[in-house]
Amino acid sequence: MDGSPPASHSGRTLHHFRLDQGIAEGGMGRVYLGFDLSLQRPVAVKVIRPEYSHEQSFVARFVREARAQAQIVHPNVVQVFYVGQEGETLFMVMELVEGGSLAGQLRDSGPLDWKTAHRHLLALAQGLKEASRLGMIHRDIKPDNVLLDRFGEAHLADFGLAAPVMSREAVTLPNIRAYNPALPSLTQVGSVMGSPPYMSPEQAAGDALDERSDIYALGATFLELLTGAPPTRASTLMELQSFHHGPPPPPLEPRRGAVPVSFARVIDRCLARKKEERFQSYDELIAALQAAGPRPVIDAGALPRALAWAIDVSVFVIALMSSAALGLGLVPRVFISFAMLMLWLWAGAVAVRATPGLWMMRLVLSRPNGDELPRGAVVLRSLLQYLWVPFAGLALAALYNAWSGVAQSGLLAALTITAGLSLMGSMARFFGTARRTLIDRIAATRVLVFVR
Repeated sequence: MDGSPPASHSGRTLHHFRLDQGIAEGGMGRVYLGFDLSLQRPVAVKVIRPEYSHEQSFVARFVREARAQAQIVHPNVVQVFYVGQEGETLFMVMELVEGGSLAGQLRDSGPLDWKTAHRHLLALAQGLKEASRLGMIHRDIKPDNVLLDRFGEAHLADFGLAAPVMSREAVTLPNIRAYNPALPSLTQVGSVMGSPPYMSPEQAAGDALDERSDIYALGATFLELLTGAPPTRASTLMELQSFHHGPPPPPLEPRRGAVPVSFARVIDRCLARKKEERFQSYDELIAALQAAGPRPVIDAGALPRALAWAIDVSVFVIALMSSAALGLGLVPRVFISFAMLMLWLWAGAVAVRATPGLWMMRLVLSRPNGDELPRGAVVLRSLLQYLWVPFAGLALAALYNAWSGVAQSGLLAALTITAGLSLMGSMARFFGTARRTLIDRIAATRVLVFVR
C-alpha cells in the first residue's frame, strides 16, 4: 500500500448508482456525490481503495459491517442503502447528509456554543443507544464522522470500524442475515484500530470493548468541539498509551468559559480513564444530558421580581435592627448593614449566579442571548440595583440627627434617584411591552423564571 490517493471514479456508474463528483476522502477510500437511477434520488457512495478490495477477509468484514449498519435505523445515524462490488470496485451507498462535518464547522467557525454541543451530543447518544441495542459499537467516533444535514441536525457516519459489543453480559444479536457468524469480526482482542486522540484507554490497550468505550470517544469529541482541542494530540499508539498512563488532563469545569458546570461534568465523566467511573449505559448518559441541558424559561413578571427584591432588602433591614445592640451610631450601623447586604449578594453570585432573593423565587439572571451570566456581571447588577439602600439609611440618619437642610436634600435626592432605578429594575416593566427594565438594560441582563 503506497498511500497514494485512489483513482477518481467520477462519471462512472456502479450498479444503478451514478457517481458525479468526489466530496470527501479518507484512508479507506473516497466518498462521492451520487445519484440513485432507480429511485431518482441523490445519495453518497463510498468507494473503497482497490488495495483493500483485493483482501477477501476485508471484503467479508466490510460487507458484514455494512449490513449491520443498515439495521441501525435512527434519525441520527447515517443510513446504509446498498453494498456491492463490481470487478475490483467495492462500494457502499448511503444516505446523503450534505451539511458537512462538525470537524469542518470547528475549522471554519471555531468551537461550538454549549447549547449546540449539548443538542448534538444528546442526539448522538440516542443514535448510539440504538446501535448498542443491536449489539454494535462504533470504535471511531470523532468530529470528522459527525455529519450535519441541511437542518443542522447531527448524524453519525462511518461505521467502518464497528464491531459487535464484547460486553459485560452476553449480547443476543437479532436473528437476521446481517449478523452472519461465519464472517470474521473486525475486532480481535489485542488488535487496535481507531483514531488515537479519541480512543479510550481500553481501546488503546487492545482490550475487549463495550459501549463505555464509545462514551469515552463522545467525551473526547465534544471536548474538542467545545474547547478546540481533543484530550491529546497523540498520533501513534505509543504516544496514546503514554498519555493514558500519565497525569490526567485538567477537567473541563475550571476552563469551561460559558459551559455550565453541570454540562462540563457530563463531559468530564465521559472521559474518566477507568470505564467503571464513566456512564455505564446510554440511558444513564442521556438522563444526565437531559438534566444538564438548557432549561425552558419565561420572562419574569412584576410580582416575582418584587418578592425577590423584598427578600434581598430584608437582609439590610434585619442587619440594621440587629446591630442596634452594638451601641454604635446610626451611620456606622448603616454601613455595616450595607456590607452585610453586599456579602449576601456576593454569596449568591458565587453559588448560583443570581441574588439569593432571585434564586428563592426561582428566578435566574441571563444574557439576552441566553448565555450564562458571569459572576462579575451578577455582582455589578446587584450593586446597581441595591445602591440606593445605604442612601436610604443615611437619609434616615439625617432625619434622626437633624442634619442641615442642604445635606438632607442631597441625600433625599440621591435616595429618590437610586431607589427609582432599583424599583424599575426589580419590580415591574413601566415601558409598555418592553421585555427588559432599565436595570436589565444597564447591566445587559435578563431576569427569567424557571418553569421546571
